Amino acid sequence: MTAKARAATRGRSTSSKGKTKVEGTRKRTRVRERAKPLLALEVPRSQTMLQEVLELTRRVPVDLHEDQIAHAYVSSFSRLFPKRLFCVRLFSSEDGTLSTVYANGRLHPARRHLRQLSSAASKQHGISADIAHKLNLPIVSDYQPLFQHGSSGFDVPLLDVDELLGLVAVEYPAGVAAPREDAALLLPLVLWFASTLKNARSHRRSMYLRDYLGKLIDHANAPIMVMGRQGEVRLANRAFLALLSFQRDEILGRDWMPLLPEAEQQRLWPIYINALRGEPTSNVEVQLPRRDGSFARVAVNAASILGPDGDVEGVIYIYRDVTELRELEQQIIHAEKLATLGQLAAGVVHELNNPLTSICVYSDYLLKKGQSQGALTADLEKLRRISVSAERMLKFTRDLVAYARPPSERPTAFAISEAVDQAVVFCAHVIEECGASVHRNYESEAPWVYGVKAQLVQVLINLITNACQAMPHGAGHIQFDARSQGDSRLLLRVMDNGRGIPAEHLKQVFEPFFTTKSEGEGTGLGLSIVKNIIEQHRGEISVQSEVGRGTSFEISLACQVAALLAES
Repeated sequence: MTAKARAATRGRSTSSKGKTKVEGTRKRTRVRERAKPLLALEVPRSQTMLQEVLELTRRVPVDLHEDQIAHAYVSSFSRLFPKRLFCVRLFSSEDGTLSTVYANGRLHPARRHLRQLSSAASKQHGISADIAHKLNLPIVSDYQPLFQHGSSGFDVPLLDVDELLGLVAVEYPAGVAAPREDAALLLPLVLWFASTLKNARSHRRSMYLRDYLGKLIDHANAPIMVMGRQGEVRLANRAFLALLSFQRDEILGRDWMPLLPEAEQQRLWPIYINALRGEPTSNVEVQLPRRDGSFARVAVNAASILGPDGDVEGVIYIYRDVTELRELEQQIIHAEKLATLGQLAAGVVHELNNPLTSICVYSDYLLKKGQSQGALTADLEKLRRISVSAERMLKFTRDLVAYARPPSERPTAFAISEAVDQAVVFCAHVIEECGASVHRNYESEAPWVYGVKAQLVQVLINLITNACQAMPHGAGHIQFDARSQGDSRLLLRVMDNGRGIPAEHLKQVFEPFFTTKSEGEGTGLGLSIVKNIIEQHRGEISVQSEVGRGTSFEISLACQVAALLAES
């Protein structure tokens, strides 16, 4: 063998020995690593756990949100059991879906929503297959780690009787020995966690029901008020406050009875006492004072409110506003009186017609006879006045009967001046009593209107009467202006110099039963009837007014030709 070959052989031998030495070192390292003991974890002492539970009780009230509760308990678990991984998954009480996930480490994205329990945990906590099916909780053979750095662990269910509140997962990183005591020590804390969740959810439900019932009562259409055992107002809903025009803070906590008139107190005290005895009351009408000094008439229903121990804690009053109903009844009674009076007046008119006719005939005969026989001028003037007055009275009674007759006549064409003149005759005594003057301004070529003349006379009578009641005595004047409005309509304006209508009332003047007159002076139906009649004639009515300067009503009516074309 040459020197060169021997040198190459020695090199290969040396290299082989070095390689064998490295491989041996690696094997010894792996053996040492396999033999390295697992890291032992500390286990909390009972005194430390008790202190932590007391601290949790202080720091976690029932009104916290569930994710805040989960954060507090996971933080507590981490302090008591360091170097463990904890994951809390909470399920909704409404539909059982996952609602909260909180962990102290990084989770596998695909596993964080797992809803399952290992068979070992199901046996430990006594969850049979039937119970698991009812809880919609699949049972798997082995625990599946949730954390990216977790290698082993166990589940603890959060149970409330037959409801699954959530799951608590405990995991250990690789190289960590799981203490056998962990499951037993952690169980009381998990039970306390479940109790806290249960109380929080019960509190949330009770708050929701309280708020829901509170809103339901506050937004109810019926006025509702609750009084305590000492007579203080505990609750008043919006409808009650609106009915009496009070603010909530003006009556809450105050004694209610002294706010009422003595007569109403005598009505309400027996209702209150009976309710405290457990005897309800229904549909008793009383009058409650409004803030402005007026009264609201209501029908009251009262019943007792029982506390948790069954004792009467207060009285609830549910009112029904009958103010408008009673006013309507009074208006109907008043209308019936007017109708009866009208029937009597019609009968009286018929009885007056015969003697008036005789007076007219004989006064005219005596006047003519006196003229032919050369009677004194003074006597002739007296006879003339008797004849004119009797004729006027006879015409008035005939017009009154025609006006009182039901409007069954068909519409006709007539000049608006005829309706105005007839209305002024009917209202002559009212106009004379207030000392007003009447002015008429008719356009020479004003078109005729088409309608029921008696009904339009009724409209004008109402407007004249209202004007006379609003004008200053002896200085009032009423003006009628009639002119054409385009080619197919006529505009009639009725103006006065009365005290005017406040701006806030202008939008209400045509509403039924709205009146600014004192009781007994008006029914609030006049202008409502006026508007109804005008609209039946395919017309329009509007009002302009200024306080202290007077009021103007504008009536737009269809002309004869336009109305006939519309009907055809």
